[in-house]
Amino acid sequence: MRLGALIAGRYRLVKGPIRGGTGEVWHAEDTRLPRTVVLKRAAFRDDRSGALDRLWSEARAQARFDHPHVVTLHDIVEEAEEEGGQVTSWLVLEHVPGGSLDAWPPMSPEAAARVGAQIAAALAALHARGIVHCDVKPGNIVVTEDRTAKLADFGAAYRLGGTDTITPSGPVSHTPAFAAPEVLRGHPEPASDVYSLGATVYALVMGEPPGAAPGYGGLGPLGGVLDALMRAAPEDRPGADEARRMLDEVAGADRPELPGHSAPTENDGPSTEEKRGEEQEDGTGWGRPAGFVRRHPRGVAAAVVAVAAVAVAAAVVIPSGGEEAPARQKPASLIGDPRTADPCALADPAALGRFGEAELDNDYGNFDRCDVLVNDVIDVRIGMASGSGPETGRGGPARTMGRVRVLAEPPEEDECGRMLVLPSPDGGTTISIDARQVEEPRPGDAPAPLCPIADTAVASAVAVLNRGPIPRRTPPFPPQSLAHKDACTMLGNDALDVVPGIDARDPEVRYGGWECRWHSTTQDIQVKLRFDRGQPLTAEDGSPTRFGTHRAFVEPDGEGGGTCLVRVVHREYADQHGDDAIEMLYLVVEGDPPTERLCSMATRLGGAAAARLPAA
Repeated sequence: MRLGALIAGRYRLVKGPIRGGTGEVWHAEDTRLPRTVVLKRAAFRDDRSGALDRLWSEARAQARFDHPHVVTLHDIVEEAEEEGGQVTSWLVLEHVPGGSLDAWPPMSPEAAARVGAQIAAALAALHARGIVHCDVKPGNIVVTEDRTAKLADFGAAYRLGGTDTITPSGPVSHTPAFAAPEVLRGHPEPASDVYSLGATVYALVMGEPPGAAPGYGGLGPLGGVLDALMRAAPEDRPGADEARRMLDEVAGADRPELPGHSAPTENDGPSTEEKRGEEQEDGTGWGRPAGFVRRHPRGVAAAVVAVAAVAVAAAVVIPSGGEEAPARQKPASLIGDPRTADPCALADPAALGRFGEAELDNDYGNFDRCDVLVNDVIDVRIGMASGSGPETGRGGPARTMGRVRVLAEPPEEDECGRMLVLPSPDGGTTISIDARQVEEPRPGDAPAPLCPIADTAVASAVAVLNRGPIPRRTPPFPPQSLAHKDACTMLGNDALDVVPGIDARDPEVRYGGWECRWHSTTQDIQVKLRFDRGQPLTAEDGSPTRFGTHRAFVEPDGEGGGTCLVRVVHREYADQHGDDAIEMLYLVVEGDPPTERLCSMATRLGGAAAARLPAA
């Protein structure tokens, strides 16, 4: 095939194409910038439209990440082919010359744990954005020339909720030897990647995938960790960030080396094994240093996987010519797995006690928050959110308290807020601390000291953060809790079709996956769905109805004018005081249409979401 004029005018081909199952890859030099790149286009075969959709879905998943340890997606170029005039699309990707870990000689448990810890950090970043990789395996872990391991190939990436998958009308892509049981059934979730990570680390040590009944002999200190990562039930596995911590402990602080290799020589040419490796999709042996060539009976698999990866916490140390490059330990995450981080660990009711009676309430609102009530009239809310935060607050310059930046919001009559901006690698998470007057003051009462209350709560939270990672929730959420679900999975494409112009493929995912938003591209309409907790609902909360076995309440203008609120009860339980409490779906449709139409859409969406609720 000849390249289109736009691509050919910018890039000089070095070698290719290499054809695989879903794509064709060229190695090229950028004629304008001093860099080598990989060009990838879809393999059309008999389904041109589907192939282009898959390539664009891959690009959307990949483009969500910008990190120094990510293989960069430089661009996606769309142009007409010179032959036939049909439009095709190209991914322009950073070239990673080091090769994949497929078919490398077995590693020590410590070295494999180091690789696993880095990939676990990558998965944590993926999962925080609502993406499941679906194909973690040695062949999709590449090694850069500067000795960093990276997760690669988004060709099987799955957007939670089915809204953005590479194969939306077919089975979920995966490699069976490394796939979790639920992936084999077609239901991937973040825990599925953790299972595949465990199988991958197993293979790096043992030289082959674990099989149906893996034995953990010979794995040393990794045995217990991999047993946890590969538990049959997804809810029994640790989150990706907890897996990173466990693997880091096994790897230790001495930065274990990967298996040695010969130093490169100027005239080394490709071996038969390297040439065989070139046949794997997205793989290139071009320019591959001889020092990365593995002599192993199983041969060498893909060399360069030219698809974006995700954040990696620390560099793999690979000896080159007998010398070990210095490695810098990356700072540990303060948040860790968002679903197990306890926001209430940042609260200190005793410190707030100087303002009156202070009581912690850990059973109110979404799972991303914790509240302290002061004198039953002031709610001090600690909330976790996705986003990097601004450089300065609207209330003035930022303060630096240890490793945390504190931004002030302009105080209002009944509220004073602060934002905590965290250092790397938690730059995608912020913590808000707000002191709000929730009861009208009595005549003659002095104004509540809202900002001093907020600043006291900030000091307590920052002290916890500066000591290290936030403690985990104790006890953890019960298995039937909505905390284990992703809000984006509660509404599928068919359900969202009731809202004109909704782009179901690209939801806005909030912290922990516990809130999801969709925006119409043709009208001023927004759908918001989150998980919520609170007291049992009554007729004062809206018109009672039922969706199957679930009680629900529909409230026009429930969140102000131009909104319709639907709350669907999931389960009842006893809160920390033994009082009745509920978990629910909290769904809002807001926009320009009349309230009656908004409620019609909200009711239909509420019924569709209720049908996807797990057993209570």
